[in-house]
Amino acid sequence: MKKALDIMQSLKFTHYDIVFQEVPNETTLVFNISNCPHHCKGCHSTYLSKDIGELLLPNINQVIEKYKNQITCVCFMGGDQNMEELEGCLKIVKGYNLKTCVYSGLDDVNEFKHVFPYLNFVKIGSYNQLLGGLSNITTNQIFYEIDQENNNKLHDKTYLFRKAYV
Repeated sequence: MKKALDIMQSLKFTHYDIVFQEVPNETTLVFNISNCPHHCKGCHSTYLSKDIGELLLPNINQVIEKYKNQITCVCFMGGDQNMEELEGCLKIVKGYNLKTCVYSGLDDVNEFKHVFPYLNFVKIGSYNQLLGGLSNITTNQIFYEIDQENNNKLHDKTYLFRKAYV
């Protein structure tokens, strides 16, 4: 089982984009975080395992300001290698009254319990090319919605990624 790392690396992003499918029913600004520690076989973004990009914390406000009227959510594709900075980023996003999401290769959702107050969605699970991604019925990955009004109850919303394929 993959767990959060003890080594703290400053979060860097390689690029960002506005997307419509990473978080169902949301218009999402996605930051692609580098220095991914998971190195999943078959990963579609292997370049994200490299130490590349710009520091996230000094740049996040500027990027959100640019798009805040066009988006409903901000998603961090990675970031579990520095949970402290990730928490800081989530707090910044919440200050804009936007929803938050993290895509993680960690296998235990409990690794994120301390940030549940700032997190609306989390995708957990390393990518296993034999099992496929979220749209595959055999996937090991799970996409949760966190119900903050109901004691941070987790709702498995993975099925939302399969509707178009069923």
